[in-house]
Amino acid sequence: MEGSIRRALPEELKRLTAKRLQEAGVSAEDAEIVADVLVFADLRGVHSHGVLRVEHYVNRIRRGGINVHPSYEVQWLKPSVGLLDAQGGLGHVSTKIGTEAAIEKARTEGIALVGIKNNSHCGALAYYIQMALNAKMASISCVHTDIRMVPYGGAKPYFGTNPFAFGFPGTRDSILLDMATSEIAWGKVLTAREKGLQLQEGWAVDRDGHPTTDPFQAEYLTPFGGPKGYGIAVMVEALTGLLIGGVFGPHLNRMYEDLDSYRDLSNFILVIDPAVFDPKGGFLERTQRMIEEVRALPPAAGFEQVMLPGEIESRTQQRYEREGIPIPEAVYRYLSGSY
Repeated sequence: MEGSIRRALPEELKRLTAKRLQEAGVSAEDAEIVADVLVFADLRGVHSHGVLRVEHYVNRIRRGGINVHPSYEVQWLKPSVGLLDAQGGLGHVSTKIGTEAAIEKARTEGIALVGIKNNSHCGALAYYIQMALNAKMASISCVHTDIRMVPYGGAKPYFGTNPFAFGFPGTRDSILLDMATSEIAWGKVLTAREKGLQLQEGWAVDRDGHPTTDPFQAEYLTPFGGPKGYGIAVMVEALTGLLIGGVFGPHLNRMYEDLDSYRDLSNFILVIDPAVFDPKGGFLERTQRMIEEVRALPPAAGFEQVMLPGEIESRTQQRYEREGIPIPEAVYRYLSGSY
């Protein structure tokens, strides 16, 4: 059935994803990176940023909208400030390289900022935050996107969903926040269309700016928390398009419309080594203590437990690693070439 779901193990999804990308001209090494980023999102239950995206990437590559032969190099403008020109390449690869460079520089300088310009879609930011967490580093990462969100009080879009992410390590657990500044990421609209679901009220508006719950009528998204989310979206735009890339808001190429053009996206990657302030590593114990104290708080009515950002996704990942990742049959058939 078209709308049915099957479960697939992570390694199988990575293999199928890498194979499809290589068929489109992506190198084996780069294809494996993209596959790892996408399956990571699926493992965390963020299917809007998972292997669902492969077909789009392949279409964009074949239309010329992604450069599969870039040469990545971080130019260090200052001792701890770098810039990477992605040359229209796969954003997953360039963002991983930029994050790795920031982590290594933070080991010696204590802090590192790497900007990426001329980038394409990089997938879930949580992946890159997790890289820093694995190195016991704190990190902030954000990226702007093409117009999809109406400003607070507006009926037409100007900004993208402009996601940002933050991570801070503890001894056993970590804090990992990854969120769009819109009520939902656009990928959730695509998922709703794929699964035949309705959107929640207040998430989206139609082309005339009227609220809608129909994912097929949804054209634009609304900022979370009204003016607060809108303000953060402006901040992300300033740190990326205005500061690093020079291309912003409606001047970015559209993800699903301009398939033959590079996206011109920009990333902001900040990595901090907390050991600069506490060489003995006490920050890890303090973070762990805070996490456990928050978890021990009495839950409100209707809740089983108070959790930290990223905890729901972490539990989902543990379950999917055991049971397999639920994937729409149509997506699986595309990946396996059996459509």
